[in-house]
Amino acid sequence: MIDQYLTFTVDKQNYGVQISAIREINRISEITKVPEAPAYVAGVMNLRGKVIPVVTLRLRMKLAETDVTKETCTIVVETKAGQVGVIVDSVSSVINLDKKDVDETPVPQGDENYIIGVGKLENGMVLLVDIEKCLGSELIFGGEAIAAEAA
Repeated sequence: MIDQYLTFTVDKQNYGVQISAIREINRISEITKVPEAPAYVAGVMNLRGKVIPVVTLRLRMKLAETDVTKETCTIVVETKAGQVGVIVDSVSSVINLDKKDVDETPVPQGDENYIIGVGKLENGMVLLVDIEKCLGSELIFGGEAIAAEAA
């Protein structure tokens, strides 16, 4: 069975999210900061009249913050609680991965455990992310409250 993933980079590492979770990809737009939000929550943005929370994936993954470049994008993902914007360093492509080309993560992870596998490609590897687990329920439910407050 073949699954499709949108691939992107964060801190020069390739990641992939199942294409079914992706709603759209945008250039960085105006983000309104929300006081007392977690550090990885960049704020909220207006997406065609709907206010959605925006997360800086670098900070969510406990990586160093970096400057926005012309390649920096916001990937809008659909979660159980609603849409969330996810800022990544760059978007690469859509890939097809056969189940036989995906291995379990060989390195133990912390409690969050959002890397669900490693996809083997001809020119390297891609870490496959469960975006729901990566964002975390505290963000998703907090994100709804953040979006409502800013509306």
